[in-house]
Formats: sequence, C-alpha cells, structure tokens
Amino acid sequence: MRMLSPVLALLATVLVIPAPALAQQIDIVALGDSNTFGLWAGRRNAFPALIENSLRTGGYDVRVTNRGISGDTTGGMLRRLDRAVPRSTEIAIVQGGYNDGRRGVQPLTRDANVEEILKRLRARGVKTVLCGLSGADWASIARRQGAVLVPPSTCYDANNRGFDRLHMNRAGHRVVAARLLPVIERLLR
Repeated sequence: MRMLSPVLALLATVLVIPAPALAQQIDIVALGDSNTFGLWAGRRNAFPALIENSLRTGGYDVRVTNRGISGDTTGGMLRRLDRAVPRSTEIAIVQGGYNDGRRGVQPLTRDANVEEILKRLRARGVKTVLCGLSGADWASIARRQGAVLVPPSTCYDANNRGFDRLHMNRAGHRVVAARLLPVIERLLR
C-alpha cells in the first residue's frame, strides 16, 4: 500500500496540469488598411477574424489581431509597426499600398516602406506573409526579406465588393480567408 501512494501522487500531479497550460498561444497580426480592417463588412466578418476562427476550429491555439486602419498608407503602417505588432507575434500578414497611390506616394517610397516593414519583422523573427499589390514588383523585396509573397488575388476578392465597389463585402472576406488559410497553416507547421 505504501508503494502505491507515490505512484498515485505522481499520477494525480500529471492529471491536474491541463495540456493547454503547457502550450503557448500563437499570436498572428494582420497589418494593413481598410480591407484588412473590414470596412463595410465589420471586424468580426473581416478575414483576420475568419482565419482565427478556422485555425481554432482546426485545433490551433491562436489569436489573430486585426491591425487594419482605414485609409492607412505603407508609411503609416511603418510608423505604427512597433505598436501594432507586439513582440509576442509569430506571424504577420502585411496588406497595403492601395492608399499610397491614391495619396500621391511615389512607388519607390511605397516599396521602401514595405521593405523596411519586412526587414524589421524579419529582425524580430516574425514569419511574414506579404500580400502582393497589382503593378508592384514586391517579389524581390519579399525574397530579400524572407517573406512569403502571395498574389494580389489572394488577399483581395474583386468579385465580391461592397456598394462602394472598392472594399470587399462579407463574401469577399470569406474568400480571402479561405485563400490565406493554407498559407498560414504552412507557417504554423
């Protein structure tokens, strides 16, 4: 009977510590502009929230934080990078550049901003997905900074736009989430 007592004590200790307490939540941040934010679709229906829901359903302990700001430029994203993407972040989705053209930001400046964002994230060990921008040659920037480049059609669904014909509706966000999900899952493995 005395021999059984230490075995039971060890077993009780193992059973009391839940497995999730041993694992650490994975932080993912989506950094971008109004389409990242979910303008007209709502943040709960925006692709970052949908990706989080899908990953959680798939058994991942993740938190996907939406750091999209309507009207933001790559310069604004660069200025707020350290606040928007905390040190605990493991994966970042970077989507932007649309507003730069509308605000007269030169393509060379836009590209330099994107490269600096990726460079800083890489220095912190953050795996990054860069959403391509039509007309921009970000392939070499992504390659230099170790980011995964996805084509513009991955992060924007032109077939499902809202009433303003610029921002995606809920269906568009669902399409984008479905397209980005396998990319994020590969980075989580």
